[in-house]
Amino acid sequence: MQLLKKHMVRTAVALALGAGALIGGSGTASAVDVHPQYVTFKCDPGRACLYDTSGGVWNMDGCGPNYIYGVFNFARAHGNSFTVWYANNTYDLVPAGGQRFLDANNRVTEVDVHC
Repeated sequence: MQLLKKHMVRTAVALALGAGALIGGSGTASAVDVHPQYVTFKCDPGRACLYDTSGGVWNMDGCGPNYIYGVFNFARAHGNSFTVWYANNTYDLVPAGGQRFLDANNRVTEVDVHC
């Protein structure tokens, strides 16, 4: 009897969790979602990449804004085009599949990936 009772409780919990997942389930992504960013020593396929002055490469993914703060001297688009925004509200556009030198005398505050 104990075994049957334990099985019934587990089944009820599983059904409740499943119903909660269906009701509260998948929503759309919001603007506050965190985009995957990481530093390596190369630009990975499909990424927006900024090369910092010490040799590191920031790899960013995801449409929209990627907030970053630093000094970078080169950019490469291994995917979509993107806009590099500086602290003084100027910007540089990097075309899809393109690359360009950046203003290394100005701090980057945001990279907006166009999708």
